[in-house]
Amino acid sequence: MVRSGHAEQHGASPRKDFLIAERPGYLLHKAGLVLVEDVEKALAGVGMRIRDFFVLAALAGGPELSQQDLSRLLNLDPTTVVTVIDEMERNGHVERRRNPADRRRYNLILTDSGREALATADRVATEVESAFFGALAEGEREALRTMLGVLMAGRWPASVCSD
Repeated sequence: MVRSGHAEQHGASPRKDFLIAERPGYLLHKAGLVLVEDVEKALAGVGMRIRDFFVLAALAGGPELSQQDLSRLLNLDPTTVVTVIDEMERNGHVERRRNPADRRRYNLILTDSGREALATADRVATEVESAFFGALAEGEREALRTMLGVLMAGRWPASVCSD
C-alpha cells in the first residue's frame, strides 16, 4: 500500500530503536492522520472533503452551533470556517439564521440537502473506519472509544456539552 508517496507494508512494525513509536501520544496522532487521509480519499469519490463531512456531522444533532462554535469544535481557523460555510450555503447544505438571543451571531442549520449529503458521506466514512479498525475486535473498538472519551472529558467546547 502506498500513502503520501511512501511505501508502507501491512503488518510491518517500526524498528525497536524508533523510540517515538513507543509514545502513545505519537501513535494516537499518527493513527488519526492515517485515518483522516483514508477518509479524505474516499470522500473525494463523492465530491466531499473531510472538513465538510465534519461540519455536516457537527450540525446534524444536538444544539444549534455558530461559526465560532464550529471553529472551536473542529480546530479550524475562523476564516476557514466562514469560507466552508459560505460554500456549503451556496450548495444548499447549510443555512445561517440569526440567533434570537444574540443578533450578532448566526446559528447554522443543516438543510434537507445537507442531511442527504451527510448520509452519503457517513456511509463512506463508516466503511473506511470499519476497515481501519477491522483488526480490533468489537469489544476492543468499544474499549478504545471509552478510553478516548475519558481522555476527552472536560476538553470539549461548552457549546456541545450538556449541563
